Amino acid sequence: MAILTSFFKGSDSTLGVFYPTDYIIAVLPTFASAQAASHALRQSGLGEDEVLAIPSSEVLKYFEEFRAHSGVWAGVMSMLSRAFGTEQVFADDDVQSAQAGRGFVAIHSPGEAQARRIRELVKPFEPKAMHWYHTGGVECLI
Repeated sequence: MAILTSFFKGSDSTLGVFYPTDYIIAVLPTFASAQAASHALRQSGLGEDEVLAIPSSEVLKYFEEFRAHSGVWAGVMSMLSRAFGTEQVFADDDVQSAQAGRGFVAIHSPGEAQARRIRELVKPFEPKAMHWYHTGGVECLI
């Protein structure tokens, strides 16, 4: 089982589409930069269960498992999401970034003030993408 599956505590999808509510997914140039960003976030007071640096191989494993456990309805919803340029597009981009060997950080962020604070803490590590999945939608933080 991919480490992300347990990190998201079961809240990693909505209607079969990747949607980890109250989490930020940051894509960094390398796994080393993801580890450094993760360390900075922990130094700022976030707990071990709130921040996770993930190598590209784990991200690919996670999405393989995610697809394998998705049903027909999830496939339909993914196609619709792609057509509308919403959540599935971000997941597709994450897979491409993982295939390119980038590093990732998943961060629990239940509120807007926390998301803004996290954005500022991660910015010095030059994220390529940073998406906050919250109840109202997905917000690009960079």
